[in-house]
Amino acid sequence: MIRIQSFTTRRRQGNAREPGALERLLRTRKWPTAVATAEQVHGTRLAIVPALRHSRKFAGVDGLLTDQSDQPLAIFTADCVPVFLTDEGHRVVGLLHAGWRGIRAGILAQAVRKIRRRWGILPRKLRIWTGPSSGPCCFGVQWDVARHFPRSRKRARDSWRVDLAGELRFQARRLGVRFFDTPGPASCTMHDRRFYSYRRDQTAKRMASVIMRTVGADGCPP
Repeated sequence: MIRIQSFTTRRRQGNAREPGALERLLRTRKWPTAVATAEQVHGTRLAIVPALRHSRKFAGVDGLLTDQSDQPLAIFTADCVPVFLTDEGHRVVGLLHAGWRGIRAGILAQAVRKIRRRWGILPRKLRIWTGPSSGPCCFGVQWDVARHFPRSRKRARDSWRVDLAGELRFQARRLGVRFFDTPGPASCTMHDRRFYSYRRDQTAKRMASVIMRTVGADGCPP
């Protein structure tokens, strides 16, 4: 049996971007500590992650994909959208760092294309969900950004509000990918002080979102 595990850290767990912090956190969960992370340059490039013996940061990418078991993938956020991804057969898992630039440039579509080319998995077999991010209540931008998001932008006095997760939901529908809403109300990082927010606090501290596929021995879940 294949099991998909995922989580997003909170402020009480500390700055996940500090050297060694993520490995320590994984160790407390009894996960492998050779974790793959992305440099995160607000682009659309993705890396295929092999089985790692040591933690590695993949330069110049904002997305990570792997078909390896027991290989954690992680990205760091403090307002941008962490996008978790798998397929219905759990052959592949992925994580995307989706800020407004990456969403506008089509990082989700890039991931869908890469998965189809590499593993032959059709978009309708894919499943995505999102973690905590700046919500449509708070993600304020000027017209130079808002003009790219006609489906979700709303006027707010002298600025605009954009729904980044909503844009991803629309893109997923257009691509034929199933978008799962997480249980309960969505957590806005700017409102919810359980999470770091760069826009609220101008902090360099970050949460980590992590995903891993695990194959149980002899068909049994671990």
